[in-house]
Amino acid sequence: MRRISKVLGVAIAAAAAASACSSPGAGFASAQPSAPAAVFAATAPAATQSASSGNCDVYASSAAPSASDAAGPDVALIKSRGHVTVGVAADQYLTGYLGADGSEQGFDIDLAHAISQSLFGDPDKVVFDVISTDERIPDLQAHKVDLVIDTMTITCDRLAKVGFSAVYYEASQKLLVEKSSGYTGLNDLGGRKVCAQTGSTSISLIQHAAAKPVAVEVTDISDCLVLLEENKVSGISTDDTILAGLAQQDPNLEVLPAQLETEPYGIAVAHGATDLEGYVNGVLARYESDGGWAASYARWFKGSLGPASPPVAQYSNQ
Repeated sequence: MRRISKVLGVAIAAAAAASACSSPGAGFASAQPSAPAAVFAATAPAATQSASSGNCDVYASSAAPSASDAAGPDVALIKSRGHVTVGVAADQYLTGYLGADGSEQGFDIDLAHAISQSLFGDPDKVVFDVISTDERIPDLQAHKVDLVIDTMTITCDRLAKVGFSAVYYEASQKLLVEKSSGYTGLNDLGGRKVCAQTGSTSISLIQHAAAKPVAVEVTDISDCLVLLEENKVSGISTDDTILAGLAQQDPNLEVLPAQLETEPYGIAVAHGATDLEGYVNGVLARYESDGGWAASYARWFKGSLGPASPPVAQYSNQ
């Protein structure tokens, strides 16, 4: 099941459907918007904290799964509705995007289907709601979505507003630049513009970098790609999972190897939905042990990021 709630998602779906590429996620590269949405310079206030800041344990923020989770009120409500609503991205090639057939595809999307399979015995009882990075927490708080699976880094600041599952992937924030630029890292970009999404942990890191690059905020990561290709910014900084997808769309770009920050991804739920947190943790444990995680990683990331294993789950009550 699919629901596209933003104009960008519809535009990408239409463009992708017209493409005839044969790669995994065929058609996405042709779906670049012609111009970025509103862009704001570094005068904007600092964004979300990095994962390492604060006084919480981002790797063990939720409880271990228990048999009672499946009968909890939040899980029961989803089951009674007959589908789970998941907030996702539609323009992040490899993690969450619209393929040539108009369906959501990517590493995060595979995980959403696994949760649907566990809830309903059917991987397609999921409604995807396309949301921007800045909308993820407000939409959870307003109960517009049940879950957000969108390369969302667990941070102490975010944990005060929403709940998270155990870590399902640990990414690294890196930098994407033109191959001919000569840049080796963020320290080379002092006074130059670096693009990232509004509400992301990447923006905060750019704004606080010692070299003092100029942070440029956009709503969608595809807007950053347009700005870089038009030489309006000197680089894009976000998670390596997302940058790998951008680099595959333009052979003139490269992801620099230097790791700027670790980014532990979690599945976000509404604050206080502890039964849903526990239920999702149970799904994650099975998904990682039965080979589902490994198969999805091999399909989407192994060719770009090399071999990897799922993170070892840590829980707040163990």
